[in-house]
Amino acid sequence: MFFRILKNDLKRKRTINIILFLFITMATMFLGSSVSNMITVSGAVDYFMNLSNVPDSFAISVADGNEEKDEIADFLNECEQVSKYSVIDAFNVTNERITITEAVNKDEDAEEYERTNTLCIHALTDDFMKVFDQNDNPIKLKTGEIAFSKIEARENNLQVGDKVKIKIGEVEQEFTIAALAKDAVFGTAMMSFKRLIISEEDFEKYAQQDNLAYIKIYNINYDDAEIFDEEWNNKKFNVIIKLDKTMINLTFVFDMIIAGILIVVSICLILIAFMVLRFTIVFTLQEDYKEIGIMKAIGLKDAGIKGIYLTKYFAIAVLASVFGAILSFPFGNMLLEQSMENLIIENINNNILLHIFCAIFVVLIVVFFSNRSANSLKRFSAIDAIRNGSNGERYQAKSRLRLWKRKAMKPGVYMACNDILSNPKRFRVLAVTFCIGTLLILLPLSALHTLTGKNVVSLFGMDSSDVYVNNGKTDDYIANKDVDSILEDFEKDRKILEENEIEAKIGADISYTIPCYSNDEEKLVSYLTIQEIGTRECTYEMLDGRMPEADDEIMITDLTAQEMEVSIGDTITYQYSDQTQKFIITGIYQSMMNLGKGFRVSPKAKLDENYMSGITTIQMDVADMESDEACERVKEIFPDYEVLQTLEFVDSMTGGIADTIQKLMYLLTTVVLVINGLITILMMKSMLTKERGDVALMKSIGFANKSIMGWQIQRILFVLIFSIILGIVLSKVLAPVTMGPIFAMMGVNHVTLEIKPLETYVIYPLLLLCVTGLSAFVCTVDVKKVDTKEVNNIE
Repeated sequence: MFFRILKNDLKRKRTINIILFLFITMATMFLGSSVSNMITVSGAVDYFMNLSNVPDSFAISVADGNEEKDEIADFLNECEQVSKYSVIDAFNVTNERITITEAVNKDEDAEEYERTNTLCIHALTDDFMKVFDQNDNPIKLKTGEIAFSKIEARENNLQVGDKVKIKIGEVEQEFTIAALAKDAVFGTAMMSFKRLIISEEDFEKYAQQDNLAYIKIYNINYDDAEIFDEEWNNKKFNVIIKLDKTMINLTFVFDMIIAGILIVVSICLILIAFMVLRFTIVFTLQEDYKEIGIMKAIGLKDAGIKGIYLTKYFAIAVLASVFGAILSFPFGNMLLEQSMENLIIENINNNILLHIFCAIFVVLIVVFFSNRSANSLKRFSAIDAIRNGSNGERYQAKSRLRLWKRKAMKPGVYMACNDILSNPKRFRVLAVTFCIGTLLILLPLSALHTLTGKNVVSLFGMDSSDVYVNNGKTDDYIANKDVDSILEDFEKDRKILEENEIEAKIGADISYTIPCYSNDEEKLVSYLTIQEIGTRECTYEMLDGRMPEADDEIMITDLTAQEMEVSIGDTITYQYSDQTQKFIITGIYQSMMNLGKGFRVSPKAKLDENYMSGITTIQMDVADMESDEACERVKEIFPDYEVLQTLEFVDSMTGGIADTIQKLMYLLTTVVLVINGLITILMMKSMLTKERGDVALMKSIGFANKSIMGWQIQRILFVLIFSIILGIVLSKVLAPVTMGPIFAMMGVNHVTLEIKPLETYVIYPLLLLCVTGLSAFVCTVDVKKVDTKEVNNIE
């Protein structure tokens, strides 16, 4: 008999049961993938680092090819703290040295190969800094094959199988791209240095030439980091960059941010699923008052009736959990592939027991909710079935709005508002679900707007400009270490622009890597020091104090100030190989450059050019022109230059994190719209089933189907509008708390999140209204099926 009752119940409430099945499936899918991904993500970077055998520290220097002695290698060989080290010889590769000879997706408009930043080429190594292909297998190269950096390949529309020629000195050779490398050290956007890898045989062909300048990469493992750093700093080596394993780990911050957002989103969706589950169970029991009363009337005990419902929800939960557990594997993989494409992660399919445990947990939660909710069976009696769910007593007015005071309000609007105000608990689940959905969209949207806003360049400790240029001479500038030659090129470009009736100011940020200290000369640090050169008049956003003006003044990032325990008025001392140079701190600023650590000196400062390590970009301020028009004109005048607008420049600096967040927005919006549609259908079906008598009465006194349908839809839309407004208010409060730490991970602790009103207040709310309204409209078709004879079913 129980199974016959269950069978009839499943058929009679097919839509509600299907929606309940979908929500339990989603809960299992999100829970399984989220927990598995959380465990995987938490150890993903360390796993990749260990797999790649990333050294405790590495340093990069430039050798002119004529040096007979390698001082750094000698030091590493003699240092007692060094347990193992290796030296990788590499050659610098500029744009003109690479020619794309064959490519499936070759950009016909591109004049030549475009590097993303400093690029080198070296032989494949089998000890430190191992690289892997897209299938996570160690890369193996034959003669004539090359492994390309993923970022480099994407910049030039290259893929596996394409061919390039590389000329170094007098030797030129063609290579076939055999793999796009996953690189634990140089594979992220935060690392400006990139590398191409070839076979040992091919590298020797280049290396046999005399008088070539080498880039040397030193991989170092040591016993005690503090002692080693102290001994290293005392040697005052002139290196382009030196990073330890902790800093390398932080270069994956963008990948971890996206993964973290997805996990938070999954947790929110799990909460929605369980909340909807509880509502459905409670509402179904309330709806079945007749059946429950009749079963009690014929002698069934509470425990027996309760067993019927527990069996039903247990069966649905088991089927949905199995289905959700199966889907959690591909869904989890999809999330990880989108958020962590630069990493090698442990296969989540190995976490089968974890997914099974999550599925069992969902079943137990469903049974727990069902058992708790089924306790309300005790309140139902046979008399309730006779009186259509009423015990004949009412102690409160059912209406909260007075009709005679709302004469201007249309009947449908009045009834919708009155229903919501008279029984707010009835719409609580709907409101909370809509509000959480709104937050899931608006919170990442605020991060996206900030990363694509007009002030985003200031987050990098820079002053924005109209045009950002790469003239292809960066490596020559660094090799020559001559600021005057850079300024001469700027003046030549300015005159060419002037001849084309364009007035422009040109400048650039030069970076230096110079050991320095504050109070204790034994505690040296080597963060980047930035100096602006050229004719641009720059203004930087300060957290405290003022910009440096005199030649002995400097401003310092807040993270560096905390680490060095200094503040405005204190002194920073640069330690060159043969002298020192003192600077007075005049201001505190922040920057996502170098993960929030570094300095910026006055344009008047005279630094030792031998310590020059890079150029961020060349910037042009064009008079009487918008940025897009200025870029087009500069491109026409300098066809060989890479010319970018602000957002393109930022995109190159962050590895396209804005595009990744935009894709995430599409995914979140789709999920939220599906959730809103399902919960709307569930609520509408449930309420209409209970209100068939009310609908019949309205029809009998002259209400048209159109008016009744409007009343049903307006209730949902009013709750949605309230939830959207609440979501917008909460997003303003929660955005700094949730998105602020994300920017803090990148080195910026004080950020004002930007909002684009059109998207935040118009486009996305309208999208939610349209989809939810359409779902509600589809459900109101059942109003036409209600006959006036059903008026007897009203309370």
